[in-house]
Amino acid sequence: MVAQEQVARFGRYGIVGIASNLFCFLVFLGLIAIDIWPVLASGMVYILGLTISYIANRSWSFRSTSDHRQDLPRFLVSYGIGLVFSMASMWVLIMWLHPAVAQIITTVLAAIVIYSCLTLFKFGQGTKHYAD
Repeated sequence: MVAQEQVARFGRYGIVGIASNLFCFLVFLGLIAIDIWPVLASGMVYILGLTISYIANRSWSFRSTSDHRQDLPRFLVSYGIGLVFSMASMWVLIMWLHPAVAQIITTVLAAIVIYSCLTLFKFGQGTKHYAD
């Protein structure tokens, strides 16, 4: 893959991440405004965000040529690694930084880790075996 396409793909990935996180945050605020327990609301928007991210990144960011049987496991493993990284990063950073600052840094670094995993695991790169 040429460097220009990699930069464009990373840019699309960033746009998807920002848009989906903002949308999910607004949904979260709406859910707690109607008295949904914040922990439940957080879990609900996490699943929503994961779903949006999979669909948008698969179709637009990575322009997948694979079927879901190939893409979904690669996506889930990549985001699982990102989750573990995020937790470890927060654990370390909050020793020196305010939690809000640590969260911003962790989010950016986790996005890079997840993107790297998606690329390493060749998310969206394969042959379609059947119509989606």
